[in-house]
Amino acid sequence: MKARVTALMLLLLLAIGPAAAQHTKRAAKGEDTGPVSVTRSATLRVTISSDAVSIFGYLSNPRKLELWFPDQAIIEPRLGGQYHFRWTGSEDMYTGVVTEFTSGNTLGLTWQPPSEPAATNVRFKLFPQGGETTVELSHSDFVSSEALEKAVANWTFYLQNLKSVIEEGVDKREQMRRKTTHPTPTRSKRSG
Repeated sequence: MKARVTALMLLLLLAIGPAAAQHTKRAAKGEDTGPVSVTRSATLRVTISSDAVSIFGYLSNPRKLELWFPDQAIIEPRLGGQYHFRWTGSEDMYTGVVTEFTSGNTLGLTWQPPSEPAATNVRFKLFPQGGETTVELSHSDFVSSEALEKAVANWTFYLQNLKSVIEEGVDKREQMRRKTTHPTPTRSKRSG
């Protein structure tokens, strides 16, 4: 069991379009934490005008995943299932394991971009509220602030895209590809 000690907690609300992120920041890079293991995490939320079961399909069905997230997706939507994601213009393949699965509610994945030395964990949890559903994405176990910041920027974009695809039928990935030559989720959007 990993020992988790919070060195500094800062709740930051990042409002970029409809997605909001709260970061829990711990021990800045370069700060000596001695024998204490420090990890960083972020939780992002977006509210979508749709029911939880429909939204869950966009998280766990390969064809629906490809409408808003990777360009190619293979996923075994079950506990212990494998997934493989690939983005156009990138040779990198993201692979991992489904760590949590409750149909219509929760999906957890191991997550390790090819450029990162350690695996992290992603968890989608859905909260229905009348005719809307809040999608909460938690990404945890980062060992560097830089990796966390990249992930927050990319997840913010992809959650906005999920909302856009479901509510308006508009995929915003092409706009992102015009801004950068590397549309993979390990690259942050350039600010303009």
